[in-house]
Amino acid sequence: MATSPIDMPQKVERKMPPVLELIRGNIIKHGNPLALKGSEISAWAKELNLPKTGNLLFYTGGEYQLLPFIDSLVKTMTVMDSNSKGFSMLMGVRNILGKTGFAPEKIYASVLAQDKERFNEVSLKAARILQSLGYDLCYSGEDELYSGALLYELGYWEDLASYGQKVMEVFKSSKAKTIVCLSPHAAEVIKFAYPKMGINHDLEVKTFVELVWEQRDKLPKVNFNKSVVIHDSCRLAREMGVTEELRDILNSMNVEFKEPLRKGTWTTCCGGPNKFMFPELSQTIAGGRVSELQSTGADLILTSCPYCLSALEGAIDKNNRDIIADFIEFLYKEIVE
Repeated sequence: MATSPIDMPQKVERKMPPVLELIRGNIIKHGNPLALKGSEISAWAKELNLPKTGNLLFYTGGEYQLLPFIDSLVKTMTVMDSNSKGFSMLMGVRNILGKTGFAPEKIYASVLAQDKERFNEVSLKAARILQSLGYDLCYSGEDELYSGALLYELGYWEDLASYGQKVMEVFKSSKAKTIVCLSPHAAEVIKFAYPKMGINHDLEVKTFVELVWEQRDKLPKVNFNKSVVIHDSCRLAREMGVTEELRDILNSMNVEFKEPLRKGTWTTCCGGPNKFMFPELSQTIAGGRVSELQSTGADLILTSCPYCLSALEGAIDKNNRDIIADFIEFLYKEIVE
């Protein structure tokens, strides 16, 4: 049987696009793709006063919090040639200011960032939902690090092998037995990629959707007078095997949902994976998926992955983006507010 590259990593000399090298360097040096500070990543949790140790570790990986910055960087890339003097200057300034802790790409993106407050609140809403269902959470706060999923997905496996050990030290300090991941990308890399890279652990890795599903009998019946359609995330459906749980949750709440032609493990890509390399192609793919979901006649599109949410929203006119919501946002509005 043939072995996959992940089973037998080989050192290959290759020159990656500047933006990918920039992201790689930020993850390794700063603990997240855009060099945000731990205090910025964890700002959403201040009012909850979650303990740093406990049995169940709430893990955001900073992924929802990073979305508006990443989207702004991608928008910048669409108008700035990575081979241009402007981009070279951006990279050069980063090297000059590296010792001071500033990241020009962060500053540049911040100027254009939209919906920063909204994406920060997704993490807060998720925590409150789980608390309402009886879960006691702990959180690493400013010490929380990004999972390194992009290192895995972009082929920086040697970097992930060393970086993942740092992430694991933070996990161990929480004394948690179970980790709940908001992003399926984080869940996949921690559950499957880490062990393949020699990063061994005995943590039980679960997604937010799975924890809600396990307590679905506690969910209230709601009077939602519209229909929804589920966009299954590739990572959640194909890699984590979580598909029917979403539908069981909606059934438990008496929410009507419609099914697109391609669903579950046969779901259609949102276009998100192409964003950094081919932003225009990404938007085209996302637009096709939005059309497919809208053809069901549903009033609201629900997704359960930060990158799917960002990609699909990017394919819709900004005045009509209320037709898409994250599953966390939907649940919070219906069962907590």
